[in-house]
Amino acid sequence: MSQARYSIGIDLGTTSSVMAFQPLQGKAVSEVFPVVQWLSRANVGESDTLPSFLYLPEAALATQFAGDKSGRDSWIIGHLARAKAAETPGRVVNSAKSWLCHHAADRTASFLPFGSEELAHHEKISPLRALALILNYFSGVWNDRFAASGDDFTFENQSITITVPASFDAVAQRLTLMAAREAGFPKGVRLIEEPQAAFYRWLERHPNQEALWTQLPKERHQDCHVLVVDIGGGTSDFSLFSLERQPGQGHPSIQRVAVSDHILLGGDNIDLAMAHRLQNQLVGTEGHLTAQQWDNLVARCRDLKEKALAVEGAADDYFSLSISGRGSSLLSSAMSARMTRGEIHDLLFSGFFPECDKTAIPETTQGAFKEWGLPYAADSAITKHLAAFLNGLPRVDAVLFNGGSLFPTQVRERLLQQLAHWQDGYQPLPMENPEPDLAVALGASRYGRILHFKETRIEASAPRAIFMEVHRKGEKDSKASGPPSLVCILPRGAKSGERFAMDDLALSLRINRPVRFQSHYTTRGNKVPAGTLVDWNEKEFHPLLALETIIQLEEAEEQRLGKTIPVTLSAEQNELGLLQVILQSQAAGIQQTWPLEFNLRPHESGTGTAKRSSQTSDAIMARAEPNVTPESMHLARERIKTLFYQRIDKRDKLTATRLTKSLEEIFGKPKGEWNWVVVRGLWEVLAECFLYRSNSIDHEETWLILAGYLLRPGFGAVMDESRMDHLWRLKEEALAFPGKRIRLQEHILWRRVAGGLDRKRQERLFSRELHSLRTAKSPSPELVRLSGALERLGHEVKTELIDLYLGHAQELLAAKQYADPYVNALGLLLNRTPLYAGPEAVVSPDKVEQVFQAFSPLDWSGPQGLEMQSLFLQAARVIDNRSLDVSASVRKKISSKLEKSGVSRLKTARVLEFYPVVRSDQVSLYGESLPPGLFIGGDETP
Repeated sequence: MSQARYSIGIDLGTTSSVMAFQPLQGKAVSEVFPVVQWLSRANVGESDTLPSFLYLPEAALATQFAGDKSGRDSWIIGHLARAKAAETPGRVVNSAKSWLCHHAADRTASFLPFGSEELAHHEKISPLRALALILNYFSGVWNDRFAASGDDFTFENQSITITVPASFDAVAQRLTLMAAREAGFPKGVRLIEEPQAAFYRWLERHPNQEALWTQLPKERHQDCHVLVVDIGGGTSDFSLFSLERQPGQGHPSIQRVAVSDHILLGGDNIDLAMAHRLQNQLVGTEGHLTAQQWDNLVARCRDLKEKALAVEGAADDYFSLSISGRGSSLLSSAMSARMTRGEIHDLLFSGFFPECDKTAIPETTQGAFKEWGLPYAADSAITKHLAAFLNGLPRVDAVLFNGGSLFPTQVRERLLQQLAHWQDGYQPLPMENPEPDLAVALGASRYGRILHFKETRIEASAPRAIFMEVHRKGEKDSKASGPPSLVCILPRGAKSGERFAMDDLALSLRINRPVRFQSHYTTRGNKVPAGTLVDWNEKEFHPLLALETIIQLEEAEEQRLGKTIPVTLSAEQNELGLLQVILQSQAAGIQQTWPLEFNLRPHESGTGTAKRSSQTSDAIMARAEPNVTPESMHLARERIKTLFYQRIDKRDKLTATRLTKSLEEIFGKPKGEWNWVVVRGLWEVLAECFLYRSNSIDHEETWLILAGYLLRPGFGAVMDESRMDHLWRLKEEALAFPGKRIRLQEHILWRRVAGGLDRKRQERLFSRELHSLRTAKSPSPELVRLSGALERLGHEVKTELIDLYLGHAQELLAAKQYADPYVNALGLLLNRTPLYAGPEAVVSPDKVEQVFQAFSPLDWSGPQGLEMQSLFLQAARVIDNRSLDVSASVRKKISSKLEKSGVSRLKTARVLEFYPVVRSDQVSLYGESLPPGLFIGGDETP
């Protein structure tokens, strides 16, 4: 392998990215790499920054941008893409990095540009792909300049460091490295936290530590604390470092003391606040901007803000902008608005940097669906977030400001004033940083050189403690409704490479089955030793994705061990900053280990992360137990086997009703009271009877009905992904009796478990039915209902179905005939709050308005109008997302129509205002009861 010649640092920013480099031979300093890119439609040039915007040109323009600098995969990256965000926002991806810490979204799903109706689904990209394209662009421009000099100079052979916010959790860090791998980066890519990188740049520019000590009070000449405040376009990041003077050495000893939680709050939020302020000027208090107009306005506000804050001036200086009016005509009117410098100043300092006390606490929100778009911080006051971070930490002696949002002198001065106010008049020393938008990349390249020469570096121990949900032996079922127990597997302050073994934590795990543990992190509180058991609480602990693995052993070993194996657990943070958790066999004769990995694609199986999802813990110690006796469970399983294994018996005919009634008698309770452990346990034996479906049409019908009941809703319980894989055999091997009677039950089955099917399976399932829906005069009602339940189908298919079902429903209703299946399916297809899918599943609000116009003349009252009422309560609900919410004027009409039809104001309030989505809302959407103890989308867990 070629020897690296350069250390390359990449600041992968939310709104702007930078690449810097430093030779690894001789004396050298860090330099910014000028990036060749499209600066305008007619101009290619160099810039120190690469705006983190991606633009997909219209087909007519695509050929104009052919060539190496056009981007990757036809996407234009950089300054031109940023400019296009103000012209054609529906074709521009921005803020891709902000999605990485958003566990409610599938970061690998293609839904960016978010809410865009201009691009087809196959043209959209995932947040992970967007970041990979930006990183790939950097490697491309580097090789354009250096590759011809030989293999030693190619990007792939250099030492590469990518920066991430200090507040990035273990999942977001891993996703960043996944993006790097997708971009073709070498395996040795490392991560460094942005505040550390900024500090390394300051140290590079000030090689003599006396430059710092001589400016501090005498009593601080031996040790001090430096606060790094990093506010960029998308995030605010705070880190506190402890410095200890080292006589006779060039640099002090530096140790990181604390990092902030992830705060999605930065310059982008200022742009949004300005847009909200200017919207009234453009359309008045009752007016409404389209999603495209709003995106256009936000982009214009970004430019206006930077222009207004670039230099100081009179408060009454005004800055204007304009956006296009409605209509596609060249003569369609433009709308204009303006703000004075004083108004911008007031918005900035009253909304984002207000004065506050040191005890200030940021406001929080429990709005689950607010997290559906980007989960911006509920409180925009950055000063409050800073005060909360510093609460309980040592006094700050010096401050290093970094990030593009801290360019304005007045902002830095306000923060220094606040720090002095909180510290009884003691104002920290501002540390010089003339390049707040470049320092992070420069510091990252410096860090690579320090590692290369094994020089002294910042001691950056683990900034957050990692906990895993477990069950204490001896706990009873009553504990299941209380807070779960957590065991610390990585304490805060752990050093890189320091391994923690939980030998006293006895785990017994299932063999050859997926196992999962829900993990959490915290940045607050005292240092808790590894292995310590504590109770979960919402204030301190934040959820991560589930940790998963499969204990794979030969069948003979499984039988010898009795289907479980004793293991111990160990954890460490490696040199790349990534969490590594290992399970080690404690069984005699088996010397094996298995890594626990984060499930980075939970949404493919419908098992997204809720606030706390302890149902994903899959040790034998799991809290949930069947709510029937072991003896009755054994009898029930034997009953199922007996009935399916035998041929047709006229004296004991096999039907779903008779079998269910028999099981109810065995359990001594109705089927609605069987908890999720019971129904999933019964599925295991039903799965063993899969091949016996072919004994008779009664066997197959009963099997399909029971399978749908036992596996509903297809997700939410431990190992449901594995169960759905087994059920998918039904589609692979086909029905034994594919007549109308059995097809009906197959449609009901797939509707009941649709949430457990990923997009590919839903599309494959539906592709065989689409022709029938298009051509049949009266397609099966259950097939129509099934199509509505397939939330992961693409927008193109959903749009076609909406138009098709609307036409069928109008014909039937005009003839006063039964149309409920179509109306029901329309409600699901137009729903604003999907049961299991993400934001990419929601169709344009224009389709809701189209359907409302068609149905508004009809009578929605009485029992016959219940499906219509349900349709619009789902389709017009406010989710606080401009791209997906129906216009306010139409929602008022819908609300009025619903109330006149007898719907209570308690229900119609959700059409007029935003209310967080609670579990009961989603259960009602599912249309039938869930197994007791199984919860979806809420706080409760089995």
